Amino acid sequence: MSRRGENIYKRKDQRWEGRYIKSRRENGKIQYGYVYGYTYKDTKEKLLLKKYEYGNIQKSSANHYYSGNVATWSQFCLEKWKPSIKVSTYNTYQYKLAKYVFPHLGNQLLEEVKSTHIKGLVEYWENLKLSSRTIHLLFQLVRRLFKYAIEKEMISHNPCLDVSLPKQEVKKITPLSLLEQRRLEAVAKREKNGETIILALHMGLRIGEISALKWENIDFDKKILHVKETYQRLNNSEVNTTLALGSAKTHSSNRVIPLTDQMLVLLRNLKKSNRSSFVFQVKGKPMEPRLVTYYFHKIRAKAGLNHIHFHQLRHTFATRLLESKVTISSISELLGHRSTQMTLDVYAGTVLDEKYSSLKVMEQAI
Repeated sequence: MSRRGENIYKRKDQRWEGRYIKSRRENGKIQYGYVYGYTYKDTKEKLLLKKYEYGNIQKSSANHYYSGNVATWSQFCLEKWKPSIKVSTYNTYQYKLAKYVFPHLGNQLLEEVKSTHIKGLVEYWENLKLSSRTIHLLFQLVRRLFKYAIEKEMISHNPCLDVSLPKQEVKKITPLSLLEQRRLEAVAKREKNGETIILALHMGLRIGEISALKWENIDFDKKILHVKETYQRLNNSEVNTTLALGSAKTHSSNRVIPLTDQMLVLLRNLKKSNRSSFVFQVKGKPMEPRLVTYYFHKIRAKAGLNHIHFHQLRHTFATRLLESKVTISSISELLGHRSTQMTLDVYAGTVLDEKYSSLKVMEQAI
């Protein structure tokens, strides 16, 4: 059975067959080429390369640009980039393109895409009520596709150059107050898997980093914890997801965090009853983020905190550090941010409050 729009079929001999346009005869009749594989995925990859090759032939023989559409070019780009990007990034790109780009622009010939088409795409995203941040991220992906086409001389112009995007909204970080944090920790200490909450509050770990945490990443003698991996649920399609253990979110996310005496005691107590490779596990496998979130919501409800989410714990950690006069560069390293500027952008309001307090102290001293 063919998958819609791909010209890939399952043969009676159980192989997959992919069909592509190879050339046109003088009378205009199409001559097809074929590729074969024992899996759908293998056949699709072969077919993408043949479609790209055909595009190049058309370009050189007929003196014009890539003849395929946006969807075909995008899929080719993903296969080219696949060896150099994370599996999670590859899956995210696939999902975003299929859900937010192809329905509006996928069938448009690559060379015929104008800035008006890209502006229309942005309007389409706005009509979907996507956040400004999501729109900027989607546009970055689309711009990368067209930039690559320019580099490979597949198109004559870049339609993404003259496009205005909605202004990004800066979300105000709302950390827990000290009183709220103490209430939450008090409940977490006596509830099942409450340790995940305490680690987030005292070490600023992301939920995926907590799920992926292994005992081998903890050096009890040197009193340090290595953040190396993340465990996350990846979108394969609009309805299907898979769990994947992969490297940390970014290069800077791969970091070392010192362990306080309180965290050492907590982790040693956990290790006494845990023979798995993972600090938080279910039947020897990492406890997935959904389950961590489930326990979090049970605990925060018992603490009477009905309007908080797990990621606020990380912001609370950073805020407590700022209140303790820890430098921005140290906070940036502990959080695994790409730069101190990113930390300043995220915590601008809190930093401003601290500066104001410092000036008041100075004036009182004078």
